[in-house]
Formats: sequence, structure tokens, C-alpha cells
Amino acid sequence: MRTAVWRWACAAAACRWLGVAALLAESATNAPPPALEKTASPAQAVTLRWENDAVAGNDENYSNGIALSYSREWKGLLGCLWSWFGVDEKAEHSCSYEVGQVMITPSDTDRKNPDPKDRPYAGMLHVAAATQVRWDNQFHGLKFVTGVAGPASLAGETQKWFHRLIGNDLPQGWDYQLENEPIFNLVYEHRRKYRILGEADGFSGELIPVVGGMLGNVLIQGQAGLRARLGFNIPDDFGGTLLRGFGNLPLPKAGAYDAEGRPRPAGFYVFASGGMMAVARNLSLDGNTFHHSRHVNKRPFVPAAELGCSLWTRWGQVTASYAAWGKEFDNQPRASSFGAIAVSVFF
Repeated sequence: MRTAVWRWACAAAACRWLGVAALLAESATNAPPPALEKTASPAQAVTLRWENDAVAGNDENYSNGIALSYSREWKGLLGCLWSWFGVDEKAEHSCSYEVGQVMITPSDTDRKNPDPKDRPYAGMLHVAAATQVRWDNQFHGLKFVTGVAGPASLAGETQKWFHRLIGNDLPQGWDYQLENEPIFNLVYEHRRKYRILGEADGFSGELIPVVGGMLGNVLIQGQAGLRARLGFNIPDDFGGTLLRGFGNLPLPKAGAYDAEGRPRPAGFYVFASGGMMAVARNLSLDGNTFHHSRHVNKRPFVPAAELGCSLWTRWGQVTASYAAWGKEFDNQPRASSFGAIAVSVFF
């Protein structure tokens, strides 16, 4: 009991001080953003993102992910990096800060000693800072993620607490999870947007190619895909994202107002995406970097697909989707699937 309380206290203190440090550093390096005009787009947002496999009727593989983030139109902590790559100073900058937790489990959570041929239990607690630039119809994003994997992530305690809350059986094998390990990862993503049907005001359709890569001790991978969306008053943004994607994208530009400055009441769209991930390292499958731990033989190529819908107003946006990934390792009984919901409040 004392160990669990100590872990909760350490994790909470770490997240609190990292958040305070980020805000202080940003205040010291950036002037406040200019005041918003009446017809300006939302300049800030708070987003709660939740992903869970209950939609698929199971409790395995990627079991749960949750993140809370704050986004704003400004360069932020990492915005100066774009000048190294010759990005035009006229590009529109935005930034985001995030705290989140992920839990991953084997297919049989009733076993106290999990099957060594199944993926090991793994939990991660992270904070992240991201910077994004957009101009015309293209987007570039760079994100730095750090935190801890293992018992200090509190993923086991969180899952057990939630299962007690909803009356489900408790997972039994968290004593065999990956060992404590600090995590460091870089994430890059590029998107372009092409309107293929209709106009911005009214019914329209868009295609958004997506490419990116990740480098660090959590994930080393490259990915490419294509997203299509169809709807009415589609916001001027670059679509949605998952926790294992970029996490946060720039806020809609002029998404709440038409060309004459009149407020649009709302809009919606449906979307579908598909792609492939080429994976060189996955901490949750390969095991700990610096310690011997349980691990499985991962597959180097994993297909992914997502289907969902999004509703937005001037005050916020709600996006819900169903995602499916192909089998990630040998002997995996079933492909992974989960539901995702993201709720954003604009201000």
C-alpha cells in the first residue's frame, strides 16, 4: 500500500512540475499572443482524448489510452526549431502540451503468470510538447515525448481501479509487466490537403495524405496513409489523429466563420483512413531497452484503418472513431481494435 501511494505521489509531482516548467519556459521565451479580433478563429483549445478496446468487446493488446492536452496558436517551447529547416517565417505556428497514460495487456488477463508467448503487460505515463506549422494546404508537426514505462506509470493500479469501478474482473498479471524505464521519443508528421469535391462553405470532400516517423526507445517506425472525409462545412484543419499518431493537430483556421466574417453555426463530416506502419522497435513488444524482460517476436509491417465522424461548432469539436490494426506479433490471437473519442473546447 505504501509503495502504491508513493508511486502515485511521485507521478503526480512529476507531471505537475513538468507542466509548470513548460508554462514558465514558454512565458520566458515568447511574448503573449495578440488579442483576438471578432472574426478570428479559435486560438486555444483543451482536448480530452480517450481510446479503449471495450468497443471491440475484449480487453487485450492496446487496452486503454487517455490524454489531456492544451493547444494554442503560438510558437511555444519548440517553435524555434523550424528556422533550422528554412521554414518560411510567414508560416502559421501552433503548439500543444499533453499528459497521458497508456496500458497494454495480453489476451488472457485472468492468468497470474501470463503466457510468455503473449505480449507482456506494459504501462506508460508521459508528458509531451509539440510544435506545428501550416501554410497553404500543408502541415508539418514535431513532437517530443518523455515519461516512464513500467510500474511507475501506475497503469496497473489505474486499470484495477477502473475495473472495480465498473464491476469487471481484475487483471491478474501486472506483477510481470515491463520494468521501470525512462522513455524518450520524437514524432514527426506531414500532411497535405486536397479538396476533390464542392466548396469550403457547404458540402465538400477532401483527401489528406499522411506520412511520418518516430524515433526513440518506445517506437522506431515509419508510417504512411491516406485519409478521406466528406461532410458539410468541413473545418479548415487537417483531420483527426490518434495517440499513436501525432496526438494533436493545429486548430481550425477560420473554421467558425465564413469569408465575410459571419459565424457558421456548425459543421460535420465522416471520414475513413488506411495505411501501413513499418516498425523497427516497439517497447511493448520488444521489452525493456536496458533490462531483460518478457518480449515477443514483432511483425515489421502492420496495416491500420480508422472509420469515424466529427461534429464541430464555434465552441468545440467532438470526434468519434473505430480503429483497427493488423496483428503486431507472431502468435497474436486476433488483430487489435479499439474505439476513440476526442472532445475539444475552443476559446
